[in-house]
This record gives sequence, structure tokens and C-alpha cells, in this order.
Amino acid sequence: MKHNKGILKKTTVVDFKQDAAFFLDRGTRFLNRYDYEKALRSFRRAIELEPTNAECHCHLASALAETGQFEASNDVLYEVIEKWDTSMTEVYFYMANNYANLEDYQMAEEMAIRYLQEDGNGPYREEAEELLDYIYFELDMPPRHFLPSDKEDVFSKHERARRSLEEGRFLEALDILKEIVEADPSFLPAWNNLSLAYYYVGDFQNAMKTIEKTLELEQGNLHALCNLAVLLSHHNQAAELITLMDMLKKVVPFHPENTYKLATTMGVLGQHDEAYFHYQRMLRAGRPNEACTYHYAAISAYLSGRKDQALRWWQKAKQMDPEAGIADQYIQMVKNEQEGETIKPIPYQYNPPQRNVSWEQASFTGVEDFKTDPMIRASLLWALQHGRDEVKFAVLQTLSLIGDDEAEQAVRQFYHATDDPQLQKLALLALADMGAAMPEHLPKQTAPEETTGESVEESIRRYLLESGQASAGNWCLQVWREHGEYASGQVQVRKAVAWVAALEYVYGAVTHDKKSQAHLAEKYGISVSTVAKCVKVLTTLDFK
Repeated sequence: MKHNKGILKKTTVVDFKQDAAFFLDRGTRFLNRYDYEKALRSFRRAIELEPTNAECHCHLASALAETGQFEASNDVLYEVIEKWDTSMTEVYFYMANNYANLEDYQMAEEMAIRYLQEDGNGPYREEAEELLDYIYFELDMPPRHFLPSDKEDVFSKHERARRSLEEGRFLEALDILKEIVEADPSFLPAWNNLSLAYYYVGDFQNAMKTIEKTLELEQGNLHALCNLAVLLSHHNQAAELITLMDMLKKVVPFHPENTYKLATTMGVLGQHDEAYFHYQRMLRAGRPNEACTYHYAAISAYLSGRKDQALRWWQKAKQMDPEAGIADQYIQMVKNEQEGETIKPIPYQYNPPQRNVSWEQASFTGVEDFKTDPMIRASLLWALQHGRDEVKFAVLQTLSLIGDDEAEQAVRQFYHATDDPQLQKLALLALADMGAAMPEHLPKQTAPEETTGESVEESIRRYLLESGQASAGNWCLQVWREHGEYASGQVQVRKAVAWVAALEYVYGAVTHDKKSQAHLAEKYGISVSTVAKCVKVLTTLDFK
């Protein structure tokens, strides 16, 4: 091959700028071509480049809605309006459409009204009004008046409360819902969710009062009647429950959300034939449904003896949510039963069959489940109200291990509510383990032992170096000097020895001479949960 030895011509390199605008344009083009996977990838890349750009988030929300992921779309939109650009009022209209597609017409109405209140002459005014017309007239729902401007935040507050309920932050939901019903006593959805919040925290007396208040405002409110049936069942008030159940069995709701509520209530109360009837009506209507709806319908079919139909609906749930793996386990459960295996009762929950959600049997590795599983949250709060003293003791320890704001609030409320000095002391110890502030007017004799003021380094010298554990002491000193500021910023503990115990635990793990957290907690005179919290922080560090 001949080489050109002539003059080398200088070329110009044009910088190909791939900024957020580039990926937004690219994502839009993919969206127009119905290539949703590449569109989503492009919009997510734009967000990576400009995470505070509200427009990037809105494009992602639009693409998610196009693919039928309406809940995920709304999650993004809530973040936009709450975090990135509070002036972007069109977000409320987008959310209204998403809720309409989810058949949550109540929330669709609220968001459409919110949009019109925020921007009465906005670009989507006509579309918002058409959506409201559809809700009010086509679905035969009575229109609700526009709230005055000082109550305009009731919709976003109510949605925040609903999300708190779904995620197990029941005390937080209680506070928000109380504010809403005080500001707008006619707002029935908040009353219904308030009764549920009271129920989840074990305050059955206020749950009943709230239901009665709701029924005073609207005598035939189906959500309130369903909540009442569950509460009567819990209290074993058979005569009242039978009368109410006879009435509910005659109800055939038109609106999908009411049908779903009634179907689920019937299932929870063991009326599986009635639950099956209503789920079947929903699924035959031809509207889009989520995987969990097919799952609940399958449970109602299975428990009412329609096992072939149950398998068909679980197959549908599997198609819609293959990554969850839940439907697969129920399908296998049916096969196991056909081979002679005894199957335990199935609750109406979108969880793997026979999944253990008991907080009493969970290990330290399950703390994340404590934080995120609403069922465990509800059982903890219920046990703190109604359990035996030894159960309350265990719950207080568990809440100190969770250590988030919700757990702290529950312990603080329990401290003020109980008149048992021993339980008060345990509550204070739990607060101390969390690094939380002590309650005001604290009785001096019940306060946890005050810290000596000794630093972590001084404690390492005293407990390790001066006791002949030179290798461990030197290692712990070096780690604390490098990472102590980071570690103490992640979790607050009142006693320096908590960090020494955690450091000694990690040192044992690194040198294959591991001691148990319980042993170290006893050695340093602190709780196992405190050691565990500090260990959790330290194990995120790189000791190589």
C-alpha cells in the first residue's frame, strides 16, 4: 500500500455537544416514533445531566404515561411541583389525566379543580373542564364546589396523606388528615382515610367516631360503610355486622373505585363469593387494571372454589408484573395443593404466599422491611397500644432500631400516654438510642444515664489499648480518625462507647475473630439496637 507523503491537511473537529437539550430532543423524536424504551432512556439521561430541570422531569412523566405507567408518572410529577418548580401549574392537569386513566376519578377531579384554581386561563383550561364534565355527568357524580383560595392546598395535602398511609407512615397521615377535616369538614375522602389511619394505629375508638361523623355527612357513603364493617368484625360485634353485611351484599356500585373498595372489603371479611362477583365485574368492564387487582381477583376466585379462573387471573397478573414473581409463587402453590400439600389461608395482600411479616420474628437484617412494610408498621403501632407489657417492651426496642421520624413520634406519644413508670423508662431509653431529644419536664429519676463526656478516642484507649488489645485499639483509632466525622453525622448516639462497641465488632469481622453484637452490648452497657445502628453505618465504609 502506498503511503501519501504529501502535506498533511489540518482537519477541524466539531464538538458534538450532548447536553440535556440534546437528549430531550432525542427522546421526543423516539416518543413520536413510539419507541418508548429509547425515549425513556433519553429523558432519564437528560435528568442525569440536569437533575433540577423541571422540564426534563415532565418529559419523563409524559413518556411514562404513554407507556401506561400512570402511577410512576404521577410520582415524577409530584416531585416536580414539590421540589423543582412550584409554579409549573400544568403539572396538576397532567396528574388529573393520569388519575383518570387509573380510574381514580376522585383524585382526577381534585387535580383538575386544582389546575383551574391555580391557572384559570391556562392552556389546558378547556381540557380540564371537559374532564370534569366527564366525571360529573357521564359517571353521574354530583359536582363539588370550588374551595376558596385559602384551602387550595387541601388536594395536595390529601394526596400526601394517602401516600403516607400506603407507605406505612400512619402517624404522619393522621396529622395531615386532621388538618384537612378541620379546614374543610365537607371533604369526605379525608374523613374516610382518617378512620383508616386511626384503625392502623390501633385507636379503634376514634376510628369508630370518625366513621360515624362521615356517615352523618353522607348517610350512604360506601367507603365509610365498608370501614365500619371491618371495624365491627374486629370487635366481634356479630349482630351489627350481619345487618350491615346484608345491606352491603345488595349494593352493586357503578364507579370502579367503589366496586374495588366493596370487593376488597368482602374479601377481607371472608365473603369470597361476593368479592369474586365484584372483581369479575371490574375486570369484564374492559378498563385497564393493575396486576394487584388481578391478583386479588384470583384470591377471591381461589377461595370461592373457582381454581381454574384463579390460575387464569394469576397468569394475567404475571404478564403485567413479571419481575415481582408473586403470581409465580401462587401458581406454584395451586400446583402443590393439587399434589396433596395443605395450603394455609391466603390474605388479600399483594405479597408472596405465606410471607412472614411478623415484626416479632424478624432479624436485624429485616430492619428495612420494618421501615417500608405498612403491615409491620401497623402491627407495631397496634401492639404498642393493646399488647401485653412484655410485647410493648419488644415493640419499643424495635422502634428504636427503626429510628426514623415516625418511630420517634410513636415512642414519644407512648411515653406521654402511659402511666407505667417502667414503660416510661423504656420509652426514654428507646428515644436515647435513636439520638432523639428527651421530652420536656422529664422526671429526673427516670432519665437514662447521662453521658460522661468522654470522647470516642478516649474510650478506645480506655477499653482497648489500656486493656491490652493493642491491635484492635490501634485499628479502631485509625478508622475513627479517618471516618469518625462521617459516621457521627449519619446517626446520633449519646454514649461514645456505642461507637467503640461497633468498631470492635467490625474489627472482629475484618480479622475473622467476630464477636456478637449482643456480647459487645453487654460489655459496654448499651442496647443491642444502639450497637446495630452504629455497625450499620460503619459497614458502609471501605476498609481495604
